[in-house]
Amino acid sequence: IRQHEEISERMKSLIVGMGFGQLYKDVLTKMGHNVITVDRDQSKNADFVELTTALATHSPFDTAHICVPNHLHFKVAQKVAPHSKIVFVEKPGVESTNHWRILNNLNKPTKFMMTKNNMWRDSIKEMYDKALKSDVVQINWINKDRIPSPGTWFTDKKFAMGGVEKDLLPHLISLFVAMAGPTYKDYRIKKFTKEQKYTLKDCTGTDYGTINKDGVYNVPDQTEMVLSNGDKTFILMASWKSPFGDDIAMHFYKDGESNGESVQLGLCPEPAYEEMIRNAIIHQDDEMFWSKQLEIDLWIQELLSEDSENTLH
Repeated sequence: IRQHEEISERMKSLIVGMGFGQLYKDVLTKMGHNVITVDRDQSKNADFVELTTALATHSPFDTAHICVPNHLHFKVAQKVAPHSKIVFVEKPGVESTNHWRILNNLNKPTKFMMTKNNMWRDSIKEMYDKALKSDVVQINWINKDRIPSPGTWFTDKKFAMGGVEKDLLPHLISLFVAMAGPTYKDYRIKKFTKEQKYTLKDCTGTDYGTINKDGVYNVPDQTEMVLSNGDKTFILMASWKSPFGDDIAMHFYKDGESNGESVQLGLCPEPAYEEMIRNAIIHQDDEMFWSKQLEIDLWIQELLSEDSENTLH
């Protein structure tokens, strides 16, 4: 612990985007990092409203965290890369696998990671052991009423690059990778559906953000992905809004019946974010670690691509 504290005292971290970035600020501050924040919205009370000035004033950074609207991920990551040792890009990453490869190939020795905080939950071992004993594992992130800020960039495909399949599904896919272990690439898509069930008129409230009734809502709010290797099947279901209420959990089945085993997930706890960041820092010079991260991130990006049903069957 003392060694980690001494390492943290030397760390400097940059956060770009202070919506979800506030969580990273809390986590990094608890880790002892010197945190520099950027957001052009002055109401967010960030240290800087403009990225260029922040980079010129405080570079270099040990870690950078990209928490801006999805369509800006690639542009901002490119800009911070020369000034940062490790760059975390919020899900769903960037526009394509080609964009992800460009980031990695043109910005060496900077390391990149799509945030996969759920893989560092302290309950991963428990879930993995239960998955080993099951032939069907269902991972749900179903919300009663949690459409993110309806009518803002979150629900506009032009800016979000998609809907719930780019927002919640990446969390479930990263959990799937942790459950499947080294064999995750042997699984193929058997089903991938995306459906918009609601409109702005249906949004009378939300547990996440605020509603802009004059905005755009043109993205899927429910998705299901089924992955199988012939012996084991994973069903990933995500929904922003459901009349059946919340079900954020992992359920396990054997021989077509529930074996009574479930693990409640809930929102990802802060210690998982801390563990993800700490592992990246500790393995900064471990090429095997980063090769594995790149492989996983490219696979997730490909899985989420518009034509994934054609490329991954």
